[in-house]
Amino acid sequence: MTNSRSTGPVPLRSGTRLALALAREEMMQDYHRWETDPATVVGFGARWPVSWEVFQSRFRTSHTSTHYQLFEVITAEGGTPVGTTALSVDQSANSAEFTLVIAPEHRGRGYATEATALTLDWAFSIASLSAVWLEVLAPHTAAVHAYRKAGFRDAGRLRGAALWHGRRVDKLLLDCLPGDLPGTEPEERR
Repeated sequence: MTNSRSTGPVPLRSGTRLALALAREEMMQDYHRWETDPATVVGFGARWPVSWEVFQSRFRTSHTSTHYQLFEVITAEGGTPVGTTALSVDQSANSAEFTLVIAPEHRGRGYATEATALTLDWAFSIASLSAVWLEVLAPHTAAVHAYRKAGFRDAGRLRGAALWHGRRVDKLLLDCLPGDLPGTEPEERR
């Protein structure tokens, strides 16, 4: 008798349309393609995409550690990969930086809000973090809207701190505490 191992994603946290799963090595090329898409590069405020060699090394050394967790975002029905989210944890502050990438072919479907909400749920209810924060460029209005809808609040603005299609723009700092999540009772908010 042979022991067949499924290489498909295993949902860890499920929502209405999406679920979180662990990142998988066999998906590295797709993750790299998503991150090197020109719209993703601009959205991150970067100038250049990360090379395959650098991405591969980074993935293999840190995609799951005590300081960093990369999740694959999949459809709840069918398990189709549609993006990634990540939490980069600062152990001393018990907080994490959040990042999100939606695959170019799956953008515009409202996945960013649910993927963000699922990751925040994991961050607070499973990882027991005190806060999650992110940086987003002000002109990236679709991302800003999705993050705020998922529970992030304005925490600051760095004026002219980033580039967006060749021009200087503000970088917004957003954060989320457990009581900021939609559906949280008013007395739980601090």
